[in-house]
Amino acid sequence: MLRLLSTFVALLLLTTAAAAETIRFDPPNPTGSRSVDAIVTGVWPNACLPLVKSVVIAATTVTLHFDATPPPGVLCAQSTGPYTRTFHMGIVPPGGYTVILVADAGSTSTELARAPLIVRDAETLNIFTYAVPITGGSIGLSNPFFLTGATLTIGDVTVPANGNIDGALFADAPPHAPGVVDVTVNSKFGTLTSKAALIYYDPAAADPAVFEPILFPVSFQGPGALGSQWLTESFISANVSQAFFRDPLPCSGCSQRFSPGSKQLINDGNPWGHVLYALRGTTDTLSFASRIHDISRQSQTAGTEVPVVREHDFRGQLRFMNLPGDPRYRVTLRLWSLGDFPQFIAVVDSIPGQQQPMTVSKIPGTAMWFGTMDVTSLLTKASNNPTNMTVTSAGYPIGAPPIWGMLSITNNDTQQVTIVSPH
Repeated sequence: MLRLLSTFVALLLLTTAAAAETIRFDPPNPTGSRSVDAIVTGVWPNACLPLVKSVVIAATTVTLHFDATPPPGVLCAQSTGPYTRTFHMGIVPPGGYTVILVADAGSTSTELARAPLIVRDAETLNIFTYAVPITGGSIGLSNPFFLTGATLTIGDVTVPANGNIDGALFADAPPHAPGVVDVTVNSKFGTLTSKAALIYYDPAAADPAVFEPILFPVSFQGPGALGSQWLTESFISANVSQAFFRDPLPCSGCSQRFSPGSKQLINDGNPWGHVLYALRGTTDTLSFASRIHDISRQSQTAGTEVPVVREHDFRGQLRFMNLPGDPRYRVTLRLWSLGDFPQFIAVVDSIPGQQQPMTVSKIPGTAMWFGTMDVTSLLTKASNNPTNMTVTSAGYPIGAPPIWGMLSITNNDTQQVTIVSPH
């Protein structure tokens, strides 16, 4: 009877926690030759945290099973707790899948979350680029033999292809709904099909399975206090191969395709800087640099380096060290988040009770959120100088999206700016 009651309570509480679970994949853009992990994070509604039970793959559905049955004779306390669980899915055949997370308690299963998964075939045909917008676009294929008069069947549509002396094929992919399609090469030498080889994406979204965010935090050019004139100089360069982006790059004469060379980004004055979305797997040879300096002062011509942020730089919480708790300096926190979350807080380490709430807003045209606030008064309340500060989500950090931020410390007398990155 006790066990039945525990199971009933667990299932009842699960229905209130379904929205708390999120699923992400490692790697985020898998191919059919690599094993895939599904990483689940969330907040569980009782003290008996779930266990990984099994992975079931049936056609285009992958079901992740939690074991949520309480241990025999245990009545789980009704106290929520954050958790992370990893499901090892192994090598998944190429295709488009719906991944569903369920919690099994006794003979009852409760769905908690679901997420799309695309596994590409990147071996049969080398397609560049392997992703196009839903309106269609140009693609190329490298093949081991020269294909004269070939056609391509992309999804269910056959289109002509143009070849060159290197055996490459070029064609225009037709419009298609978001998702993944097969690509078939038809020629007098035979037929070759690559399963789930081409991804169609919605340009209005930033599908994390297709695109990696790259952040240039500063894009300012103009006057400041005490006659200062600020200039941001940001560059992208590539050594060998081309890189591809979701949107045309913010530089003179640039498009979504970035060829080997170097380009300077245009300053647009947005407080969040530039958020670029690069096609995964095409950025290996890219290099980035950014700095800001006061061109009105000869001594400031070298400027201050600004970090360029990649996806792996985002984390659950940020820690800033050796900060001045001195009113002669004004300190501004800028925070970027990879997902929506109600509120974040900045906490002075030496006085845990001293904290300052912060909200973020969605950056237009991106899947990222941004916020800024002055933390000068918070730091001056510290019991020691210099001091340390932690920025995290208000609530359960493990259930919040990854964040990145930086502090700009401005000397009120000289206007010299120092940028502090998290440790």
